[in-house]
Amino acid sequence: MNTLKGKKCNSCNFLMLEPSFACPSCGSDSLTEIEFKGEGTIYTYTVVNVGFGHLAAKAPYVLAIVDLSEGLKVLTIVEDANLQSVAIGDKVKFKHMDERHEPIFQAA
Repeated sequence: MNTLKGKKCNSCNFLMLEPSFACPSCGSDSLTEIEFKGEGTIYTYTVVNVGFGHLAAKAPYVLAIVDLSEGLKVLTIVEDANLQSVAIGDKVKFKHMDERHEPIFQAA
């Protein structure tokens, strides 16, 4: 099973997905690796009809900011979403990390 991993700052509780040696919020180097539940809701989104670069072949697709249940907002692609009925507040879940190490979510 794929898991969504990140880090939590032990000084200020800042959450992050990106690999880091120090907290971008407070500068502390006291970080703990954590696993996120991988559950969230769509905070905002757009349907991309003309992609570019490595995403060109995926178009059309939903590009969204997902608000994880832990409170971290992440930029992601939501696969398996109905392009005509996707909406803010829709439940999504983590699917996998893509080949560029970016999280991919799917409609829940």
